Amino acid sequence: MEEQEILEVLKTHVERSQKSFGLNECGEPPCFDRSRMDSLTAEVWNASNAVGQLNPRNRGLLNEAIQALKKVLQRSLNWYTRSFQAFNSNVARAIEEHGHAIIAIQDQLEALQASGTTQEAVRAMEQTTQELQYPYVQLFCGRSPVLDIGCGRGEFLEMLKQSGIEAYGVDSDRVACAVSRRKLLKVVHGDLFEHLRQLPERSLGGIFAARVMEYLPSHQQLELVALCSTRLRPGGVIVIETINPDSDFPFGRNCRVDPSHLRPIYPEILKSMLDSNGFRDSRICVLAPRVTSLSDFAEMDVLSGNGSSHADVFAPTAAISGSPAYTAIAWRE
Repeated sequence: MEEQEILEVLKTHVERSQKSFGLNECGEPPCFDRSRMDSLTAEVWNASNAVGQLNPRNRGLLNEAIQALKKVLQRSLNWYTRSFQAFNSNVARAIEEHGHAIIAIQDQLEALQASGTTQEAVRAMEQTTQELQYPYVQLFCGRSPVLDIGCGRGEFLEMLKQSGIEAYGVDSDRVACAVSRRKLLKVVHGDLFEHLRQLPERSLGGIFAARVMEYLPSHQQLELVALCSTRLRPGGVIVIETINPDSDFPFGRNCRVDPSHLRPIYPEILKSMLDSNGFRDSRICVLAPRVTSLSDFAEMDVLSGNGSSHADVFAPTAAISGSPAYTAIAWRE
């Protein structure tokens, strides 16, 4: 199966799941209906018990003769219906056990939410993400509006807003968009390619995309860079953070094991894409976990985008292999 077909299958599965389970007005999945689970289990058990059983008939000579014939057939087909009864019984037990397991997990989640542990854990993860992404904020000063592609829960948008930089995000995850909106952030729920195609040319001052490229097949990675090039005005900056397939850390291996990471992209390939699509002074930076502050790149004029030689674009090999992620930065000509 081609990578595009895999992507379409995954997308269809997600859409079907969202339609099946629905979302509440806050954009979150509904709570598990315990009464519905009990009713469903009872229905399956009744269906299991009904396999091979005779339907009751009214009194009468004809009906009694028919019932007698059915009983003969019932006994003769017992070898056939026994397997159906066993199968349905196993299905009913599985539904019942899964239902109890889901209820137990839901009870634990409710207890965690009541204690505030869940919110604290989520906020801690968001703060960790913001700490890693904070060096990028200064790149977008004076370059509004900024589009955050795959904005997720809005961690980077929050920092841009706090810095007074006009920005908004686009994401295909409805729940993540709902979380961002509760933070009073501007987000668009939709496909990032469709959104970029609808934007006027040269309408953006900056584009930020963190952990998006590795989820795209190769031809869409190139299409994304090309679309971003046409939507940025001259002098606009693009920042693309993605996982590092060269990493000697476990995360680098995970990028090859995780089936959702359709095509991890190597630094030199991403840089070549930028160079061939109207960007200048493209460079690769390694910021985490062996953090190199953007201020350390001042001698290379990274923040201004003023032309420096490309001899020092790449971080040392040891730094590249020692980081689970890398960043490509470039300016529109």
